[in-house]
Formats: sequence, structure tokens, C-alpha cells
Amino acid sequence: MKIKKVLSLVLAVGMTASVALTGCGNQINENDVAATLDGEDIPLELVNFMAQYTAVSYDSLYLPMVGEEMWTQDLYGTGTTMADNVKDGIMSQIQTGYLLAAHMEEYGVTISDEEISAMEQAADNFLADNTEEAIKTMGAKKEHIVKMLWLNLVQRKMQQAIYDTADTEVSDEEAAQRAFSYIKIATNGYMDADNNQVTYTEEELAGLAEDAEKAAVEAKEDFDKAATDNNYTISTYSYGSDEIDEEGAATRSMNIAVIQAANELSEGDVSSLIEVEGDGYYILRLDSELDREATDNKKDQIVSQRKSDKYNEVLKSYQDACEWEINEKELKKVKFDGFYTIKQEVDTEAEQVSGTE
Repeated sequence: MKIKKVLSLVLAVGMTASVALTGCGNQINENDVAATLDGEDIPLELVNFMAQYTAVSYDSLYLPMVGEEMWTQDLYGTGTTMADNVKDGIMSQIQTGYLLAAHMEEYGVTISDEEISAMEQAADNFLADNTEEAIKTMGAKKEHIVKMLWLNLVQRKMQQAIYDTADTEVSDEEAAQRAFSYIKIATNGYMDADNNQVTYTEEELAGLAEDAEKAAVEAKEDFDKAATDNNYTISTYSYGSDEIDEEGAATRSMNIAVIQAANELSEGDVSSLIEVEGDGYYILRLDSELDREATDNKKDQIVSQRKSDKYNEVLKSYQDACEWEINEKELKKVKFDGFYTIKQEVDTEAEQVSGTE
């Protein structure tokens, strides 16, 4: 017989969910140590609770597709099971949180009394809204719920603080994006009425070449009219100095021959016919030496990448300098015996999570 239990759960400040838990719970003792970081013990109970919390979303995503063997499957082709992948992710998350916490003072990052009170209230709500059986199954204790929320908040605050140290000044020259319009006459085949790929015959290819040459001549006089008169579509493309890498290869989707041809044009110029073997014919018009919108967007991308690189650089320096040892034997005690499914409740903002056994 299947038994369904629906329980209320608060796992983050302002985030509510309800969960039904199955299984008899993991046999983990309060003194079990999952890892040590610079001499500080990481409780296995904390690791287990965070792993069980993560399992809710994993079950919702993978259980309908993979079935009840999901936790023992190598779904990512990495040579490890889903269970081990989740545990590895939790251990990395915990290491990151603890390391960043140790450097909060350097960045002026603090956790306020109000924020701590909110976490404690969230933990109290969780414990009050769940049955003893559910709490035991998930291995939930107030101190570990609060610790998880605290580590998550530390990570977010420290990440932003490190981001703020990145260089955000980007010149137009560095981010400059040129923009061109282009007509493409494809030669690599077409889709028939039955959605099958059809290869052009030699005769058809000769006809396409003749039509492309005609359109290229007309485009020199009026690019837009040439496209309209020949029933061709005009597309646009923006690119910068990073479009071609140090090896001379294109870094994005546009063929390098097209980019090289665009580089030879001044604003308003129309190219001669460009043939890309196995792809098609191109006719270009350089619309702008400096596409303002595309350049500004590129600046945002550069700044975003700098922030990400800075954060990863700082975190790696902490990781390289720390002493981190995982107790693999103890970590094996973390198991995923039950399954969780998420369903939407009509009259609430909370996610509903239910499980059966």
C-alpha cells in the first residue's frame, strides 16, 4: 500500500515549501565528521541535511525520466553515480562557504543580528511544521538548518564583495563591435515538404552561383533592393576584435572568410560576392564601424567576465592555501533512501513537495 504524507517546510528566509519524506532515515551520529578544513571539523549531520535538501529538486527533475534507480546511475557520463555527484557538490559548497567566511573581515562583510534572527525563525518554522518522523528522516536540526542558510548568505555576500574589486572600466576600443548586414545564398541543401534534407544537383548549384553573381552586382547599387528583388533575406551580425582567436580561427558561428571580408570594408561599403565552400555565397554591407548598442553590451559582458574571473581567482587562492581532508568512509553514510516530487499549490506561493512509499 502506498502512503502519502504532506508536510510543511521552510528552508530559506522568505522561501516556503512542503515535503513528504520516505525511508527510515540515515544512521548518522552527532559526532561523525565529514571533513576537516584547516583543523576545523565539518559535521556529517550538516552534510547530510544539505544533501537531503538538494535531493528534493533532483528527484523532481530526474525521477519522472529515470525512475527509482536514478541515484545509482551515471547520468552525466562522469564515471560516478548521481548520489556521489550530489555529495561532491555539497562538499564543494561547504568548503567554499567556510573558506569565504574565514575572509569576511578582509572585505568588510558581516551578517547582521536581524539576518541571523531571520534564519533562526526559518529553522524554527521548519521544525515546527514537520513531524518527528520527517525531521528524523531528513536529519534536520536547528543548528544545521541555520548553518546552511548562513553559509549560503556568506557565499552570496562575499561573491558580491569580491566582484566589487574587479576592474569595471572598459574602453570603446576594447569592446568595439562592428556591424554588418548580409545576404546569404545557401548551397548546402534545403528541406523538402516532408522535412527531409535535400542536396542540390550540379545544375542547381550552377543556377545558385549565377543568381548570386547577379545579386552581388545589383547590391553594389542598392543593397536592400537587391535583396528584395531577388527574394533574399537580409540578416545582421555584430563582431569585435575577439571574433578571430590567436590561431586565426573564428571564435563564433560566422565563417572566418566572411569576417575577414567585413574587416576590409568601410562604413556603407558593399562587398563583392564571397563564396564559402560547402556553405553558401555571402554579400555584405558594413553598417557601422562602431555599433553603439552592441559595443555597450560587449562592455557588460567583459565586466561580467572580469568579475567572475576575479571571484574564481580569489577562491582558488583560498583553496590552494587550505588543508582540506574529506572522510570518505563517513561520507558513505549519506544515503538517498526516499524520493521527493514537487507539485504546485493553487492558493499559496509555496512549492508543494510530496513523496510516497
